[in-house]
Amino acid sequence: MDYRKIFFWILISSAALFTQCSSDTVLQTAEGVSKELAEYRFGQISDPEYIMSLNIPSCKDSIITGKLIIRFNMLKEGRVILDFTPGEKSLKSIKANGADCSYYFENDHIVIDKQSVVKGANTLDIEFIAGEQSLNRREDLIYTLLVPDRARTLFPCFDQPDLKAEYTLSLRIPFGWDAVANGKPASCDTISDIPSGGEKFLEFKFQKSEPVPTYLFSFVTGKLTRETFTRDKSVINIYHRENDPEKVSQCGEIADQIFSYLAWLEEYTHIPYPFAKYDIAIIPGFQYGGMEHTGATLYNDRLMFLEKSATIAEKMARSKLIAHETAHMWFGDYVTMKWFNDVWIKEVFANWFAMKIVSPQYPETDHRFLFLNSYYPSAYSEDRTAGAVPVQQELDNLKNAGLVYCNIIYNKAPIVMDILVRKVGEELFREGISEYLKKFAYSNATWDDLVDILDNLTTEDLRSWSDVWIKEPGMPDYTAVAADGKIDITLSDPAGKGRRWEQPLQYRLVGETPVPNVDGLGYGTFLLDSLQKKLIIDGFADYRDGNSSKLPLLSDDVTRLSLLITLNENMLRGKISLMDFVEILTEYLPNESNVLLFGRGVGYLVSAYTDLDSHTGLNGDVERSLWGVISGDTNPQKRTTAYRAYIRIAGSEEASNRLWSVWSEPASFAYVPLGENDIVNLSYELMLRKPGNYKEIVNLQRSRITNPDRMKAFEFIFPALSPVESVRDSVFRSLADTENRNVEPWVASSLSYLNHYTRRDSSLKYISPALELLPEIQRTGDIFFPSDWLGALLGGHNSPQALDAVNNYLDSAKELNPMLRSKVLQKADHIFRAAGRR
Repeated sequence: MDYRKIFFWILISSAALFTQCSSDTVLQTAEGVSKELAEYRFGQISDPEYIMSLNIPSCKDSIITGKLIIRFNMLKEGRVILDFTPGEKSLKSIKANGADCSYYFENDHIVIDKQSVVKGANTLDIEFIAGEQSLNRREDLIYTLLVPDRARTLFPCFDQPDLKAEYTLSLRIPFGWDAVANGKPASCDTISDIPSGGEKFLEFKFQKSEPVPTYLFSFVTGKLTRETFTRDKSVINIYHRENDPEKVSQCGEIADQIFSYLAWLEEYTHIPYPFAKYDIAIIPGFQYGGMEHTGATLYNDRLMFLEKSATIAEKMARSKLIAHETAHMWFGDYVTMKWFNDVWIKEVFANWFAMKIVSPQYPETDHRFLFLNSYYPSAYSEDRTAGAVPVQQELDNLKNAGLVYCNIIYNKAPIVMDILVRKVGEELFREGISEYLKKFAYSNATWDDLVDILDNLTTEDLRSWSDVWIKEPGMPDYTAVAADGKIDITLSDPAGKGRRWEQPLQYRLVGETPVPNVDGLGYGTFLLDSLQKKLIIDGFADYRDGNSSKLPLLSDDVTRLSLLITLNENMLRGKISLMDFVEILTEYLPNESNVLLFGRGVGYLVSAYTDLDSHTGLNGDVERSLWGVISGDTNPQKRTTAYRAYIRIAGSEEASNRLWSVWSEPASFAYVPLGENDIVNLSYELMLRKPGNYKEIVNLQRSRITNPDRMKAFEFIFPALSPVESVRDSVFRSLADTENRNVEPWVASSLSYLNHYTRRDSSLKYISPALELLPEIQRTGDIFFPSDWLGALLGGHNSPQALDAVNNYLDSAKELNPMLRSKVLQKADHIFRAAGRR
């Protein structure tokens, strides 16, 4: 007997067994929803359906119990793996096909033994206690927000986007509440809870929904007011909690826009609205601008209910937000990405279509101008940084899917899509989109699926083009020189990879000086030499009444905006000093008549001004320039924009006293009509600038607030503005408690005031511990919260000590998720650039 052969085969057999066991262990024990688990289940399970009832008590601290029936088809034998973050303590019972079943928990998963299920049709009956991580619960309001993988924090499910399911929901809620969900209302009955003393409840039942992914399952319930609007045979219900009649009156305008945008998308796609209803809920303190839940789309109240002083930019932003969420009904809800690495596909369509839909509403403004102003500056804000990421990012586990969301997918992606449309032609693109929607109706698709469809309609090599624009981070640098009437443009790759970004560029010669990107279509950094810089700066300084004798090209709004963006990018690259940039804007902006361009320039001015280490040498010029617009300009939109900038940069005693007078008697302020939110924001700024009057400001402002939700926000935020450092320290420590971070916009506001640029020195101590909290912020918060947390923390800092704190954290956090590291680099970019200026 050859013992060496026996030993060899024992090793081989053991290795095979170990591989199998290891594979199973990885599949079962990985936290979150790994790509391997998602692929395993997609090949094993089809046609899931959820029938769920939830019992919601009137007391916020009482548990929510639920009953759930999951029906599905097993394509092949094997274990069934459900996702359920709350764990075993929250699972009361589970039956498979009517019988008790064998199961166990591993990390976030319920693993049901394969002997308990059969090939073909199966039914699971589950009783559970609802998890509350993503069940946003207040005293008299509850709403779900389950993107990207948070359905598993609420109920047992197959929490991945390519296992779409139909949902049938019933809610038992306190009497006097209302409710909205994905499906149409089916019935509402009053019942009494005899054991609890006859307390009345309502039982809301909803019809079965169309197939949607788990992240789009949604309901809202609480003390809500319902407004109903009808056009032809269509009905839209708007649920809200607003009590200001002026704001409530805006519901009609909101409904009109939704009706119009639905009709526009039906006509463009040749596909009727694909769901049974379109209702919305406007939520105070909502984490996002909006969320496209089918039949129950959620919106942020501050963005939907505008102040009476609202600017044209804010009105456009609301229109674009509504159009964005409406476009998602086709792009994201009807056809969904297969995996969240392609989440950008739904966002790019939503933003690209949003601009096409909204532009005709504002005929006085050029579409190209709106597109340039909406997307390019925001895309540059991340693509220029060391934390730049590609449009399509790698994703191994849905627990990290929230980190995919960024300005790149929301703002760079529409620019790339626009380049693609011009490359293949509008008609062919529209034909391809219609085919895409029909082919993947109520199903899932990838970016490559769309490219394949478009590739068949054009002779262009879209795959090679896509590799650079979609799968690579960063943007090109361009320089240009002119001789003998010809322009020589040089492209360089800042990363040194030799990449080529294929796109059309338009320069214009002024004398022998090439002026870059005059049509605003080019994407990248257009670096200026000394002659270009002087020509453009002199042109802005000379700009009056729509003209510039030094640079006549500035008479075109698109060119002027494009060159303003170019000046800002060159300032950030160190080609123009921060002080010079502030002085250029201070001189130019009062003469700018385009209110959107004025707003862009004022945004740049505030950012640059607050980033200066010292304002010595400006001699109050910025304050005087803005106040001159507030008090003297005939355009009310410009006055409002200038006022909002003024309260942020006001540093002199004169400016502070002026604002005190405005706040003390807001009704007598003739230049800008101030709403309640405007006055609250002014009170915060005064707490910073007049610390001796802090208590007086708090008490008077408290007495002015009439809406209970806005009162709760004020009570949460104002302690962060205390003049007593120990109080501010206490506020900061409180943010380490997950329970105190429930309303994320309030948290971000509080943290930003703690780290206000006027308190840089005293707030340095917050940077390191707040950065240490970052992984927990990502784990417990919603998708935008890590970026919001970092922006609020770092936005007011620019010192060498702040730079040291960021670098020390990045050096020590060896295990930090690379996507989270990119967020830090993005939000600290201004701190790194400040170091380069010194």
